[in-house]
Amino acid sequence: MPLRVIGKNDDAYQNQLEKKIAGAVFLAQKGMKEGSIGFGMGNIDLAASRRIRWPDGSIRFDWLDPNVPPNETIDKDLAVLTVKNLERKTQAVVINYACHPVTMGGNSFNLISSDFPGVATGLIEKVLGSESVSLFLNGAFGDTHPRKDLVPGYNNYSKIEGDELTITLGTILGAEALRISEVTPTYSDVGIQAYSETVRVQLEKLPSVEVLDDRILEDRKRLEELMKAGTPTSEWWWLKQDLDWSEYLLEQYKNNRRFETYEDLEVQVIRINDNYIIGLPGEIFSHIGLQIKSRAKKLGITKVLVNALANGNPGYVPAEHDYTVAPKGKRGYELEGSYMLYGRPLVCPKAGTTLIETAINLIAKISD
Repeated sequence: MPLRVIGKNDDAYQNQLEKKIAGAVFLAQKGMKEGSIGFGMGNIDLAASRRIRWPDGSIRFDWLDPNVPPNETIDKDLAVLTVKNLERKTQAVVINYACHPVTMGGNSFNLISSDFPGVATGLIEKVLGSESVSLFLNGAFGDTHPRKDLVPGYNNYSKIEGDELTITLGTILGAEALRISEVTPTYSDVGIQAYSETVRVQLEKLPSVEVLDDRILEDRKRLEELMKAGTPTSEWWWLKQDLDWSEYLLEQYKNNRRFETYEDLEVQVIRINDNYIIGLPGEIFSHIGLQIKSRAKKLGITKVLVNALANGNPGYVPAEHDYTVAPKGKRGYELEGSYMLYGRPLVCPKAGTTLIETAINLIAKISD
């Protein structure tokens, strides 16, 4: 899916990508073999909340002031699925960890990169040999960032080439996942079940034509004043994005486009013996993943892997309380700016709660 301010959509690339994905599925199905599978759990401190409360009450990215420590609780579970063949050789290692793959910093927005997950999976494949494969499934990562203090003196706008944080974080993650995999027992007597449910969630209301007309005039005037005064770009960049977004919406309205007021989201649960893989759409916030794991534990289920960006992407899906942690306009990028990049409305506050409830209901249903 294209993002409005990142660059133009490359249809040729996407058409080729679709064919390669379909081909990969076909080859995987054709190459199926008997084997065994196991689920291992660990905990690793490589990520941190990126949402920082500033003195003015606003929520901002951590990189704007790296000296302010984050105080939000995030999911630091490292879940590892291991698949072995009949000769007990490891064929696949699947890593599940919640962290935004953005170690490459602010210079890499127009690049396609595997970031630190590529380093982690590459390390595992190198150790295990060419016949093995490693995959990365991102957890509830929407409000997380890589820990920058892993590399002393790291700067978010450091050069892309040979980025030290990418290599450091990926190496630590891959090595720990490999350690967990090596001590995980696997079982060949496996039962597999899968359920999914589609739920309808409301989207936030977009401004009317009348509101947009007034806002555009005000924002243009304010932007011109700031630029003429020589104000640093960081002080007016989001104002410009807001103006561009208002002009985009107005143009869409004039072309008779009508935005939906709701979205249908699919929640998926796959059970492999006593292991549960939860598939949620969108950039899911940490609290949502933590709540699913906590409530599953009350059902006696401890082996839970939450996989975000599964079966579609409605954009960011914050937890319900994230809509009220600060006044509107100061709730942070994920709630105040991300929808401009996505070119679509943000989901409403109840969306995260709906995903949690649906996932737990499916887990309860599939575990009976």
